[in-house]
Amino acid sequence: MVDRTTKPHVPLENPNDVEHRRQLAQRANASFPKDGSEGMRAPLRLFPVTVADLSTDVYAPSLWAESLVFVSDGSAGQKLRYSDGNTWIILG
Repeated sequence: MVDRTTKPHVPLENPNDVEHRRQLAQRANASFPKDGSEGMRAPLRLFPVTVADLSTDVYAPSLWAESLVFVSDGSAGQKLRYSDGNTWIILG
């Protein structure tokens, strides 16, 4: 069984994208207290993407289910988008 409280070393690059995202998520999860006693101390910076980025395989909604991104361009202006696993939904 994997110890989810230990921050694993995560290399900057990994040829296996799925494994790399798993390692990053595991490290992030280990950074937060399990009892919710510590809240955020600064605003959360969202990853900026363009509308064109969202149509590439790298940002396929199925790979980023339950994720938020900041779309920095587009005809509707700058908007937050949320992946429901099937599509990027415009918020706001």
